[in-house]
Amino acid sequence: MTWYEDDKLWEMFYECMFDEDSFKQAQEQVPDLLSLVPTDVNSVLDLGCGPGRHCLALAKMGYDVTGVDTSGFLLSRAREKASTSNLPIKFIRANMLDFSSDAKFDLIVNMFNSFGYFDTQEENQMVLNKSYENLSDNGTLLIDTVGKETLARTIQPVHLSEYDNGDIRIERPLLVDNMQVFSNQWMLIRGDKVFKRDYQHYVYTPMELSQMCYQAGFKRVECYGSLQADEYDLESDRLVVVAQK
Repeated sequence: MTWYEDDKLWEMFYECMFDEDSFKQAQEQVPDLLSLVPTDVNSVLDLGCGPGRHCLALAKMGYDVTGVDTSGFLLSRAREKASTSNLPIKFIRANMLDFSSDAKFDLIVNMFNSFGYFDTQEENQMVLNKSYENLSDNGTLLIDTVGKETLARTIQPVHLSEYDNGDIRIERPLLVDNMQVFSNQWMLIRGDKVFKRDYQHYVYTPMELSQMCYQAGFKRVECYGSLQADEYDLESDRLVVVAQK
């Protein structure tokens, strides 16, 4: 079992990663996200949707939304929230590496550092190849992640976060394998218990991700430093890639 297939990880760290403010943030991000898409959008696939933050926001705006994730726990949370809001979102438990759909999507989004999870560069390339296949003619893929330059600038040997519920999270991040891979250890202190999990994923520069998109067949690729289309530079917090089929 790979780290992202470990539902205990998502269950333990859920409150740290997906509090109510994160859902509000997704709601605020969606108009900016859509403004980067150069064509009309009706159907959207959220690839690696987690608990459905962006699915919910997009569905509230009237889009036909499908969310895909490997985590049964996160999908259960997403379905609960969609049901509470009476939103007709289709959630599918599947691996983004080989997810295929007969119905094609106008827009595929991959948000919140959900790209690069697989063990090899070839497998991560396959995610882009499959996304290209799942898009409609003139469809768009949008990836929101953190750039390698940002991590190199901001990474700390140890980072501690305290939360309103009393939890304390300690992180020990590293850039390894010639700065290709972001490796991190999370420790969650909750009361008198300590939970520990390790994870890692590939990280990219704008040039590297652009080249991968072109290799997948995309005709035009733009890179930004935010969902507001700011220029990507050494001060950027995000790397946003918009690839046009």
